[in-house]
Amino acid sequence: MPKHEISIEIFCAPNCNRCGKAVELVKQIAEEIDNTNIQWQKLNIVDNIDYAVALGVRATPAIAINGKLEFTATPSQITLKSKLKDMLR
Repeated sequence: MPKHEISIEIFCAPNCNRCGKAVELVKQIAEEIDNTNIQWQKLNIVDNIDYAVALGVRATPAIAINGKLEFTATPSQITLKSKLKDMLR
């Protein structure tokens, strides 16, 4: 059975310390779990405001997975890892 592709978007604001931590967390877990089926990107909320609003993003950091807002703050490592592992099954 082929694995699912996962696309993660991290909505960040310029000069946001919490956003940097969210990016590092996603990067670390993506590499740890499966670097070939998990793609991630950091999106500047200012440059992508219409898309962010359409997803329901109200604050940063926010994490969307496969085009759906999943986290409205930086999740714990355990929570994010569990979510991604479940999606790869």
